[in-house]
Amino acid sequence: MARQFFLTFLVFLTLITRTNAQFSYGDHWYDNPLGFEPLKLHTSMGFIVPAVAVGTCLLLTKKDTTLKQRLSIYNEVGLSWGYKYPHTFLPTNNTGINYQLRKFMSVGVEFDILFPRDDFNKTTGFAIRPFARFYPINNQKWRLYFESGGGFIYTLTEFPKPTDQDNRLGLQLNGITKYGIGSDISINKNTSVMFGARHLHISNGNTKGTERNPSHDSNGFFIGLTHKLR
Repeated sequence: MARQFFLTFLVFLTLITRTNAQFSYGDHWYDNPLGFEPLKLHTSMGFIVPAVAVGTCLLLTKKDTTLKQRLSIYNEVGLSWGYKYPHTFLPTNNTGINYQLRKFMSVGVEFDILFPRDDFNKTTGFAIRPFARFYPINNQKWRLYFESGGGFIYTLTEFPKPTDQDNRLGLQLNGITKYGIGSDISINKNTSVMFGARHLHISNGNTKGTERNPSHDSNGFFIGLTHKLR
């Protein structure tokens, strides 16, 4: 397993062509630790990079026929806090399906309900987000993973709204990316408690120009339950 995880790690390294971290205005490395160029896991690269890593690993490793109960479902509650003005508080409820491709790697899709709240924003969003997980530790009792993925979010009103420091108005349809670390701890044969920390980014990639893309960035944690299907 160590060899396979090392291979996955090398795939990520090959995608990093320079180490001089460059962040968006207002970001610090500790706010968005994997947001440096060209990695930028808080943008569309949050989907592209794991997709390339998964595809490469599938080509270079053999299928593990010993894996059982590959499919699982989960539900989690997340809370995150925007680190840039207006410091949006973002509770979420996330339900997902996860499929174990290798002992060190899985893919899935997540369905989210989000509730952005601050002095200027009060709306509800609905998101779908494919993701990949990579497991440096995957034991029967305990699993540690890195996750990244990106998809789309639709909010009932435009998000983010203009503030007294930024007069830009966002869109109702945006992209959403998340990356972070998580852990599963088994409480019985099929059910585990899951928890971890994530970075969350919402923007529209300048589809209507920079004047319509104020974006949202936040950090937070999640906790929930995951259940293996027979």
